[in-house]
Amino acid sequence: MTETPKYTVMRKDGDIELRQYPSYIQAEVEIEESSYRGAIFKGFRILADYIFGSNQRNRNIAMTSPVQVSEGQKIAMTKPVTVSGEGTYSVAFIMPSDYVLATLPEPKNSAISFSEIKPKTMAVIGFTGFYRKKKVDKAERRLTQWLENENIPIEGAFIAAGYNPPWVPWIVARNEVLVEIKLR
Repeated sequence: MTETPKYTVMRKDGDIELRQYPSYIQAEVEIEESSYRGAIFKGFRILADYIFGSNQRNRNIAMTSPVQVSEGQKIAMTKPVTVSGEGTYSVAFIMPSDYVLATLPEPKNSAISFSEIKPKTMAVIGFTGFYRKKKVDKAERRLTQWLENENIPIEGAFIAAGYNPPWVPWIVARNEVLVEIKLR
């Protein structure tokens, strides 16, 4: 069974949940690509190579889910987010929970960076179907509207998360849109 991040559901309203996540480590790569789907495939390939042994120890690392994708922000060139603005996407894998930063093998590909994500509260909406930008945008709009109605402020960028490999039938494919929030 593929490991997924642990979380606690704090509140549920239909297909929207407020969740508390503990800290975790993610491997991330920034992709410049005009196509959302193209960015996912490029980023996935780079990160999959790493976990399938393209690292300094030639060690396989267990696959986890979801694959996370967020659009780049126009900011200065700093790590872990080295983005140039529009047409840039961050693609990330969450590392298995039995690793800490010091025990992860160093990647051979210098485009891969690691971040320790601190505990946070996320608003999440799920959807099924193919992992397409149009569906992600629709889920973002629905989640944003719900958060505005509940007077819950957004703290960060939206993240699209896909849990299934591409051969899973679209009707049962599990996807989510997440955003960090600040509860009052």
